[in-house]
Amino acid sequence: MKHTTPKRRDPFEMLQQALQSEWRTLDTVPLRGEGEFLVLTVSGLTRLARNRKDFRNPRKADGYAPERMTVVSVETGNYLGAMAWKWPDET
Repeated sequence: MKHTTPKRRDPFEMLQQALQSEWRTLDTVPLRGEGEFLVLTVSGLTRLARNRKDFRNPRKADGYAPERMTVVSVETGNYLGAMAWKWPDET
């Protein structure tokens, strides 16, 4: 029996679905010192993160992914490409 090719992850579609629910856009992401928040990453993961910057400077959308911003993971300290965010207690 022949198998079907799995559908590739589409970050543009993931962002649209997230914004239709309780997720927020990057123009309102908390700045340094405003607390920890959940982010939806370009790879489709949801991680607890914080912002290390005092300003918002998202990277423009391109063929790879929609508008995104670099934040820092609370658990590992790694950089994450965030597309949307929300407060953890909103879940």
